[in-house]
Amino acid sequence: MILEPAQFIKNLHYGVLSTHSQAELGYPFGSITPYIISDNGDIAIFISHLAEHSHNIQANAKVSLTIFDPADADNPSTGARITCLAIAEITNDDEKLRHDYLAQFPDSDIFLNLPGFHFYLLKLTKARLVAGFGKAKWLSVKQLGL
Repeated sequence: MILEPAQFIKNLHYGVLSTHSQAELGYPFGSITPYIISDNGDIAIFISHLAEHSHNIQANAKVSLTIFDPADADNPSTGARITCLAIAEITNDDEKLRHDYLAQFPDSDIFLNLPGFHFYLLKLTKARLVAGFGKAKWLSVKQLGL
């Protein structure tokens, strides 16, 4: 069971980002996305302007990021997970974000210097915590405590 949702999010470093598909209208589009936490408590992702997610975010900035513990792979339905609802906002080049992202993902240095890649800040609006089978609740941003 998750005792501290913010710590759960901070301890893990990737989740499934879901956006509103523009290629297949009416369907969500999800894929695994690495993330870090900004100094302001926003979830920061780094994606190319060519990525499906970038096109989707331009049309509808409402996204979700589902974070789960890979240690629960043998029985994922009983494992802890949290889905963060957010508004995605592209951010200007930020040296602090670059530094922190590189510290978390050392192999990302090649991507950090390519043109067309941008940081997006996921401005959290609400989160759905599932702390195990049958243990679910909604959390406000304040309750989340990032």
